[in-house]
Amino acid sequence: MRLQGERTAEKAFDLLRESDSMRLSISIRGPRGGAVISVHTDRDGNCTGTYDMGRMRRGDVIRITGESASYVRYTDIALAEMRAEGARRGPAAEAQADERTALARGKYLKVPATSAAVKNQCDLDKLLSSVPSSGRGAQQLPAVERDGERVVPLRGPEGEGNLTVYVAAEGEPYIRFMEGTFRGAEMRVEFSQYGDPVHATAPPADKVLEIETGSGGLLDA
Repeated sequence: MRLQGERTAEKAFDLLRESDSMRLSISIRGPRGGAVISVHTDRDGNCTGTYDMGRMRRGDVIRITGESASYVRYTDIALAEMRAEGARRGPAAEAQADERTALARGKYLKVPATSAAVKNQCDLDKLLSSVPSSGRGAQQLPAVERDGERVVPLRGPEGEGNLTVYVAAEGEPYIRFMEGTFRGAEMRVEFSQYGDPVHATAPPADKVLEIETGSGGLLDA
């Protein structure tokens, strides 16, 4: 079923590249830690979602095409981690961390649209960088039922890692999810809401905090 698998994989990857928007739910676990991201994003740069990239990097994100700023709201866990880091650095840093995290609690920070805090989580091309670029060598296995849907596993497409791609068994072979190992990490990526508009709107003004931050976020002025 090698040739059939290659044809199915090529079509699935074409559908992925041709889609103007989608929701990506990514879970990664590796030697250096893990990450969980769930964002609805489009090719224009609109984006809404949540992310957990580890210590002090957990929150909600909104990015709106055409605006010079994006919005990040840290979780209470992330804010607590920032306070702990401030205390570790010394009294002055602790005082600053306590003040800034108190201000930021429940608020969206307005940050530059190019900030790393939102760029990596909302860049669709970057998020799809782990997806194989071709169906060469893909082997199609018999359809199975996973998560309440019949899907067709495609194993061994060209690319780095050992990922199995699962595509819809009925209709067009849209990729539903992929899982396996990639660059030494366990990965699962779910794909949904293909083509759905991304409704990214700015938070209410009373929920927005404008504060000077450096590359280290709230802890660096």
